Amino acid sequence: MTRDEKIAEITKNIQDQTPPPFNIDNARKAFPTDYYACSNTVLTQELIRYNALLVMMKDHLINVLKALVGEVVMSEELDLVSSSLHDN
Repeated sequence: MTRDEKIAEITKNIQDQTPPPFNIDNARKAFPTDYYACSNTVLTQELIRYNALLVMMKDHLINVLKALVGEVVMSEELDLVSSSLHDN
């Protein structure tokens, strides 16, 4: 198995295991922000941050796969991601 094939396999595996972003509106309905429930505010903020991370991960994984087949240029950032995937 070549390096690129290994990276592609790892990338696809991570894509399959990555959950979809949380629905913030549903979370806000279930856990409304209230003066007496500060943890609900923190929960909403953390869900927003986590969703941003999931979106960034999805974009990077898609672009790594595209770069491996030559559809996009392998930027320095994508090269670092692919090297990290290869090195675990």
